[in-house]
Amino acid sequence: MPTSHLLADPTAIRLEKIIQHDSSLTLVVRVTRAEAECPRCYRPSTRVHSYYTRTVADLPWHGVAVKLDLHTRRFRCRNSLCTKRVFCERLPRVVAYYARQTVRLDDALRLIGFLLGGEAGSRAALRLAMRTSPDTLLRRVRAAVRPCAPTPRVLGVDDFAFRRGRRYGTILVDLEKRRVIDLLADREAGTLAAWLRAHPGVEVVSRDRSPTYASGITEGAPSAVQVADRFHLQLNVRKALEEVVKRWKRFLPTQTLAAPASAAPTPENDAYNDAYVGCRLRLEPHLPGARRAGSSPPTPRLTLPSACEVAWMLLRPDELTDEEKPVVELLRRLSPEVGRAQELALSFAKVVKERRPDDLRGWLIEAGRSGVAEFRSFANGITSDFQAVRAALEYEWSQGQVEGQVHRLKLVKRQMYGRGKLDLLRARVLYAA
Repeated sequence: MPTSHLLADPTAIRLEKIIQHDSSLTLVVRVTRAEAECPRCYRPSTRVHSYYTRTVADLPWHGVAVKLDLHTRRFRCRNSLCTKRVFCERLPRVVAYYARQTVRLDDALRLIGFLLGGEAGSRAALRLAMRTSPDTLLRRVRAAVRPCAPTPRVLGVDDFAFRRGRRYGTILVDLEKRRVIDLLADREAGTLAAWLRAHPGVEVVSRDRSPTYASGITEGAPSAVQVADRFHLQLNVRKALEEVVKRWKRFLPTQTLAAPASAAPTPENDAYNDAYVGCRLRLEPHLPGARRAGSSPPTPRLTLPSACEVAWMLLRPDELTDEEKPVVELLRRLSPEVGRAQELALSFAKVVKERRPDDLRGWLIEAGRSGVAEFRSFANGITSDFQAVRAALEYEWSQGQVEGQVHRLKLVKRQMYGRGKLDLLRARVLYAA
């Protein structure tokens, strides 16, 4: 194998011999350069003061630990004005000053720390014949210097949980370069505003419907265009429709929905049964057990699907199965208000999907006059955030990339068992970005 494949910098050192031990190898190497540069005045010198040997760990070979016996020198500085009279020659591509590992071993351990963290990284390094402790790996990760990312033109903002329900942070994503640029310690408006003031130049900010983020962006970057997320808009309108169904379902159990006499569930006439059986409605008698002889047929009681299921049925009328179509028809017949809410939800979804900003104000007027309380409230929320919602229909940007980065952040956080501090979490997330 060529020597250049074994040594970190074959132009500066040469291999003299290999000493084999039971579980390791020792490479005896010697510096080949004739002169060295003073680290203080940067003047080259050829005057050797003395010789010494450094023992440093190197990358393993085929699973066998390797160390270097590096024969190097001290030089006298030839500059009479320099305060550094004697200096050790530096080998920046082989080993750092005062380091006990070669540069390439240090880089490999740092990479393991970034990818696997402390405990898992230490176990992996041991299997690769690079013994190190978890704390040492984490120190390498924290000490890594990452170049300062330029201020993005298009910024995505979202929150993430350090501990769900108790403590949250903020993730900032460059939507054009599709990479995380920073993590903030909380999700307060003042923290986001301070970051934006410290990084001027943001032109577009994509966010969810959070009023806290809206306030922080307005304060920190007042000239930036705020873009509401289209997925969250669709989620909000589905939630409003679900609330209408919930309110209607609370009223429904107080009534007994009796079948017409002409549609009584008898063997001769099963038209009533066909309206419900096969769909998701279940007919149950008021009293369990068999019907007494001569008594009238029991009045059927209807058990509806959950409000969430009903909302999804109402939002996809063209995709209903044969079992779901009778359910929707019955709901619209029993409650005209649910039918009206469905029409409003479908029209809003169409405005968002087809990106028709000019139709947004007309929909808000229609929702305000609808008489459906949940949709009036939803329309008021859209009105208070009108510019951001309209921008969502005019701009291509959305929270899709941000949500993906939050998902990746959760993976890193779980690998750290949720115990890593913000600086360590930031280092690992930004390195992988």
